Amino acid sequence: MPLGLQLYFRQILKLCIPVSTVIYALSCATIVVPTGGPKDIIPPKMVSSQPQNLSTNFKGDKITIDFDEYIQLKTTEKFLLISPPMGKLPDIKVKGHAVVIKLEDSLRSNTTYNFYFGDAIVDNTEANPLTNFNFAFSTGSEIDSLSLSGNVTDAFTRMPAKGALVMLYNDFTDSLPMKQIPMYVSRTLENGSFRLNSLASGKYRAVALIDGNSDYMYNLPTEYIGFRSDSVMPFYNAASQNDTNAIKKLEADRQNFISLDLFPEPDSVQRILKNSIAAKNRLSVVFRYSMANPSFRALNVSDSLPWSILEWNRTTDTLNAWLLNKPDTLNLEISDEGIVLDTITISTTMKASAKNKKTNASESLKYATSLSGVQLGYDKPLMLSFANPVKQFDLNALKLICKTEKDTTTITPTAHFADSIHRKLLVTYKWNSKDGYDLYIPKSSFIDIYSDSCDSTHVVFQMRDIEEYGRFAVTLKRKEQSCPVIIQLLSEKGSVLDQQIVTTDRKIDFGLLPPAKYGLKAIKDANRNGRWDTGEFIKKIQPEKVLVHPKIFEVRTNWELDETWDL
Repeated sequence: MPLGLQLYFRQILKLCIPVSTVIYALSCATIVVPTGGPKDIIPPKMVSSQPQNLSTNFKGDKITIDFDEYIQLKTTEKFLLISPPMGKLPDIKVKGHAVVIKLEDSLRSNTTYNFYFGDAIVDNTEANPLTNFNFAFSTGSEIDSLSLSGNVTDAFTRMPAKGALVMLYNDFTDSLPMKQIPMYVSRTLENGSFRLNSLASGKYRAVALIDGNSDYMYNLPTEYIGFRSDSVMPFYNAASQNDTNAIKKLEADRQNFISLDLFPEPDSVQRILKNSIAAKNRLSVVFRYSMANPSFRALNVSDSLPWSILEWNRTTDTLNAWLLNKPDTLNLEISDEGIVLDTITISTTMKASAKNKKTNASESLKYATSLSGVQLGYDKPLMLSFANPVKQFDLNALKLICKTEKDTTTITPTAHFADSIHRKLLVTYKWNSKDGYDLYIPKSSFIDIYSDSCDSTHVVFQMRDIEEYGRFAVTLKRKEQSCPVIIQLLSEKGSVLDQQIVTTDRKIDFGLLPPAKYGLKAIKDANRNGRWDTGEFIKKIQPEKVLVHPKIFEVRTNWELDETWDL
């Protein structure tokens, strides 16, 4: 290669090597979006104050409370409570890490002041609240150092009441919680527990409240309230407010605890909670309470014409009415025991669904079965629940195909309607869990009051074997036998599956149960009316006592479970 050409290629290489190095470095670099780290879930912490928390002989007019991070202050009108109350509220501001309180009112001598901030102080980034923050000082040589602890529970469910106010009054006037803010207040934690610190000695009235409008008073019909029938007295707490271990140890002493049960006040006025056209031609009306002697009158339908066929649910608080001779709008007068409760006006036209817009053909009569999948409960009848009352039927048209290991037979089963409006059909037979069954329902064997007929269909099923069930029984032992006890068997989600009223100590057998987890609840029926009754605050009536068994019972297949419950 000529010398000139060699020099030319050397120059090119000198230029290419640095460029290729840069390209390689860029290709190897990975662009990563910077992360902010784990989410901050720690609330602010007080690090110092002037004066110190729980200090004495305070003579100033300014309080500064410093925290370990930048903070915000929620609406003090909603969260802040000062006891004893001040004639003129202080001016409260946030300056960086600190809350600065400028007192606008003169202070009483020899008095302990409590500033209850509730959840008003939060950090500046994630708004984590400093829960139940309380700051106290005394204008005298001593600071009130008594405390009161306890828990708040829903009276009926027995679940802990989170976020409920616990309030103390030194006046025992019955209506005081409805007219005046309390002397002291705290808020319950996740587990329903509470603690009130820096209390003066004496007797107090204790009230718990779900405060719907955050005014520290009981004044809404939807607010839950709880109260102690007797007065309470605070006790001495040698532990500091920040000594967690000492507080836990102190709270373990149940003698220093008070318990409060929250309940809703009774509303004795019967009301219509909901009314709607729940399905084509079917009106549904839901009432607050069971109806005693109801009557209904269609105001815009002639009295000579029947306007509906009625059906009540088991607890007589929900009415289904299948409409006849219906106008486009129905004016319905509803009465109970001769007293007119309400007059409702409702459109009887139900909007057609998209799939029903394709045809004007008559709809078929639908039904549901009592099967769980393809299984029938042991020794239970097969129930068909028709969507509408049945007007015409041919029970002899039903055919039951029984398939055993040896052969297949077809018979006409025993069938009858269990209700007066012919909506619930019971099919009975001496079922065998080892056999298979196929109920054949011919077309038009059932025709409803709107002349819609059923389609031809088959219901294939098998009876569940008795060995697939378990048994559960509980023996009651009652310390107090002055009133009946309502024992309820609960599902894992808390719904009532069975209920029995017990007047003497005895064994309650819940019979065959599907394998599942169950709970137990006991209601002391003080007024013997067969249901739980809530309390009344002004009349000083506590809600009826409810006990929930602490254990969850697991019923297994082919297994018997017996429990003894000391009430």
